[in-house]
Amino acid sequence: MASIITNSLSLSFVWLIVVWPELALAQRSCLTPAGAPGLCVPSQECGFVKQLQDIYGRNIPRRLQNQMRQMQCNGKTDEFHLCCPGDTGTRMEQAEQRFTATKTARAAPGDLNRIDPAGYRLLDSVTQCGNRGNPKVSGGRNSKPGEFPWVALLKYETSGRQFLCGGSLISDRFILTAAHCIVQQPPLIGVRLGEHDLAREEDCTYLGGIHRVCQPPHEDFGVDDVRVHPSYSHGSINNDIALIKLDRSVVLPKSHIAPVCLPIDDESKQLAHDQSFLIAGWGRTDKEDAASIQQRALITRKDVSVCRNYYNNAPVNENHICATGSGIAHTCRGDSGGPLFFKHRFKQHYRFVQYGVISFGGQRCGTNRNQPGVFANIIDMLPWITQNLY
Repeated sequence: MASIITNSLSLSFVWLIVVWPELALAQRSCLTPAGAPGLCVPSQECGFVKQLQDIYGRNIPRRLQNQMRQMQCNGKTDEFHLCCPGDTGTRMEQAEQRFTATKTARAAPGDLNRIDPAGYRLLDSVTQCGNRGNPKVSGGRNSKPGEFPWVALLKYETSGRQFLCGGSLISDRFILTAAHCIVQQPPLIGVRLGEHDLAREEDCTYLGGIHRVCQPPHEDFGVDDVRVHPSYSHGSINNDIALIKLDRSVVLPKSHIAPVCLPIDDESKQLAHDQSFLIAGWGRTDKEDAASIQQRALITRKDVSVCRNYYNNAPVNENHICATGSGIAHTCRGDSGGPLFFKHRFKQHYRFVQYGVISFGGQRCGTNRNQPGVFANIIDMLPWITQNLY
């Protein structure tokens, strides 16, 4: 369970795992900023704080943090005290009952702006996410075997090439992809992870040109369930996101299969206006052919007005990420549904974090050197994602 502490007058909030003690039988009365009666208690004993943590996890909105700063009161110890509203004088048994009820509750259907507590905890528990790869890359070229172990291939029931879209592994059971890769497409029959070269049975490289090193074989999974964002409509670029539940859990960790991190903490959500990203997949090359070897490219974020002006018939808005590469290194280098990611600060480490899903652009790959790509913004989609990780 979480508490808020402060180490200075600036009252910087840090969430810690603690055990709730019995609430003190006698506490000082106080008035909340709204003028309601309350009790001045250590923050970890306030049910209001626990409810916020269950709803938002570690991502408490700044406006609520400011409200908690205003609730500070002078307690009898050095702990950070809040003037806690409501029935905070109840005993621990009642507090535990409220916690259990909140923990098992899911976000109300249709409430697409609320982080689901259980879904958030599942993402938060993926401790080894984004822990592979080499951040020093250049524009579109072959990736190395196992360099981006979260990139997935979606397999369809169709003739010819069956791998038509991409995705990313975000937990041991779920693949994140684009909704347009699901809606009005051939039946989705499988997901492949740990692939590098579709034309070879073994994915090998030579270290120093001498030592042959091969990664383990790719793994194929069936599809247990598919969940498309409820606000997506075919042909639209809005809410272009979907989740695929695999037919079994991925056994982790593996050297060539690993989940990517999602931006669930404050540090990982801080993006520069001109941030550079990576894309990877088996999409078309500048020769118009589908690639057999996984490709990667470095692209740079642009203002959404760049995409809005280029695709004047598409409703590009602030919920999208607009980005383009130098020359022809743009979304043709990856599959639709594939990840937009880069190595960023994440939970006091540097990990690869996914910020977008390849959504729109690239139809004229290789013919227009300034063509931008449009990506579904993961940060805006986090509430829906957390609500569907079951």
